[in-house]
Amino acid sequence: MKKLLICFFVTGSLMACTSTEKKSTETAEKAPEKLEHIYKPTYTDNFKIGGEENVMIAEQFHKAGFDKDFEKLGSFISDTAVFYGEDGTTLKGKAAIVDYMKNSFSEITIKNYSIGAIIPVVGENGHQWVDIWDQAEIVTKDGKSIKYQWADAFRFENGKIVMFLGYGKAIKE
Repeated sequence: MKKLLICFFVTGSLMACTSTEKKSTETAEKAPEKLEHIYKPTYTDNFKIGGEENVMIAEQFHKAGFDKDFEKLGSFISDTAVFYGEDGTTLKGKAAIVDYMKNSFSEITIKNYSIGAIIPVVGENGHQWVDIWDQAEIVTKDGKSIKYQWADAFRFENGKIVMFLGYGKAIKE
């Protein structure tokens, strides 16, 4: 019986001295398998999240337009920029884009602007984009109000907007 008690105490002592700290198991992230697209992208594939500096330029561009500060708005656009509008309009060059924005924004007021999502991305080709889903209330000169949503994509080079794709629609409530 003495030997059994001694074994019990020795075993208990060894168990008490053993660390109860649980070791975390490291799991290596499995590399995703190459996605086989149904429709092969023709422009680029495998975008990665980009930097925030272009996000600020896109936001400042919007604010300058809403504030009707067209000189400042133009400072964010490269001289050779191209804008593709939702109505099929293609504008080439800073002067044409600023004139278009002047004509468009001079007649309206933007209220209650909000961004649902704004995502900077970089394509495998190095092109830097900012994609924005936003909405606002557009008030016309005669006081009519329309809620509107947009999906915009801005491409940047050297801190300037070089391409803009914009699509929007009125929201029916």
